[in-house]
Amino acid sequence: MRRDTRSRDRWIATTLMAALTALVASGGCGAGEVASPASPALAEWRDHSLAGIDRRLGPDYDFYHKGQPAETFPQVYLAPRRQDKVGRPYQIGGPWAKDSGDYSSTQGQILYAPDAGAFGVDRVTIIEWAHGCFTESPMPPWWGGFRPEPLSEVWKKAAGGEPGTPVAMARGMGSWANCGVILFSSGLVGVAGTCTARGDDPTFQFPPHKVPTALAVTNKNEFALVTVCDTKARKAQVAVLALTGSGKRTKFAHEWPDEYPGLPNVAILTRMKLLGYVDLPGMTLATGITAVGDHEGGRVNAPSGHAGVLRVYDLSKQANRDVFGAGSNARYSSDAGLAVAISRSEGKAAFLDLQPLFATMREMYFTGESNFQKTRDLGPGDKQWPYTFDGHPAYKPPVVKVIDVPTPTAVIASMSGGEKARVLIASQDGTVGVYSPGGLATTAPARAEEIQRVGEVKVGRNPTCLAYQKYRRDTFVAVSRGDREIAWIQHTPQEVKIIRRLRDQRLIDPVFVEVSDTHGIQTSLLTVADFKGRKILNYRYSVLVFATQGGAKFGMGADGKDEFECGGILEFPGSPFCISAANVN
Repeated sequence: MRRDTRSRDRWIATTLMAALTALVASGGCGAGEVASPASPALAEWRDHSLAGIDRRLGPDYDFYHKGQPAETFPQVYLAPRRQDKVGRPYQIGGPWAKDSGDYSSTQGQILYAPDAGAFGVDRVTIIEWAHGCFTESPMPPWWGGFRPEPLSEVWKKAAGGEPGTPVAMARGMGSWANCGVILFSSGLVGVAGTCTARGDDPTFQFPPHKVPTALAVTNKNEFALVTVCDTKARKAQVAVLALTGSGKRTKFAHEWPDEYPGLPNVAILTRMKLLGYVDLPGMTLATGITAVGDHEGGRVNAPSGHAGVLRVYDLSKQANRDVFGAGSNARYSSDAGLAVAISRSEGKAAFLDLQPLFATMREMYFTGESNFQKTRDLGPGDKQWPYTFDGHPAYKPPVVKVIDVPTPTAVIASMSGGEKARVLIASQDGTVGVYSPGGLATTAPARAEEIQRVGEVKVGRNPTCLAYQKYRRDTFVAVSRGDREIAWIQHTPQEVKIIRRLRDQRLIDPVFVEVSDTHGIQTSLLTVADFKGRKILNYRYSVLVFATQGGAKFGMGADGKDEFECGGILEFPGSPFCISAANVN
């Protein structure tokens, strides 16, 4: 029998006491901050030690199961590691062939609470396919840097010393995102890519009284939304940063030929600019956020009608603007969207309308010459492009509705928009509420009364992460720290249900997952951050197909018939809590 209410109350009391101790040890409230009921929770978010991050993640398996009989966990099949005389270690396919074939890999950043002397961000290869061999175990990259992340020196220089501990990282999940946006405890915002993807390494620094807590990036890397606690004004806010992806300097083949802040891009990031802050009514400390547009995926159509790249479209030409305004690429950019920010300590969720942002971008870039020329005055000023909310208040996202949610721990939203779009908000007791966002997911007016809870489903306790099942619009993945379980949630207009659950003896303390990008191969594979296990693990849960190289198929397990297969493990000098990766170009 579950002890949800008593366990929750006991954990809250323990956490508040620890947070108050940390607050006193740090000398009390920050400059200009007045002590308030939210101060213990704020102290928790300011404590970036291993113990502080552990408390912030919430109750673990031992907390919920203390004094209970030991559970027997299944042992998922571990794919054997192979090594030929040449080449990299691999698990599937082989032997190593001289012809490299269709190369494919996924690479990105792992954030962790570091041991003394470690940095807390590594660059890791998630999967790799070359020379007829598929590596489904996470590994250090074979070139380009591993530990620490090569851009760590850039961040240190930008911060004037140490940027602090990583807080969160995100990439646009609706399309290719070469670089991700990373947030540090010092208030520094940076970017990081892969071994072949790098822009101009832009950074932004929040002032000391803006304490950053969470981060989201919209579908195609248009905007980064950061939740902050303003300790002077004692209120929660969402900071909106416009991102610029450009191949103007790097000559990156798939990126825009010039700088177009706020437009969809493939995240060769060159600029970021703070547009302003949105107050969250009735909230002092936001602890999570999701932000999406209403169009995901979708290829860039070339002038020929075949698949193309952004680089061929110079928007200074009216014909090219027309292609994205009403032509073959009209649905490449979003014209509406939403964000949802949650507060675990205050039990609230705020729904924001992003349509003013997306619609303004389309109007300025994809209409006439006069509007486009206004976007060529790039700079930091309020009236320089992209305008700040002070310079152009009309496109500041409004808060449409704030609702009560019991102890929300994670939030995610559909990236495809339309009537079928849903927002999922997880509560600490394992209930995942499903909401229809109404007009927020379309170009119709956003009405508070249309935002309704339309269903719910139960997963394990303390779901610390909700993630996208890539290449599917109706499925999300939940990570439940309190029960050491990963569950797949599928929703339709008629129902919401669990379609798959993963438990494994190796998963000591799962807190985060990300489903891997794939190219040239077809499969479903996710990477799990095991906080107290001090490792990440890969699990495959569909047949692997060498799609562009012969079509060979490989199931899971020794006989190819299992539901899951563990591809491998990579250990860390600390405790991992976030994963953000992308296909290597």
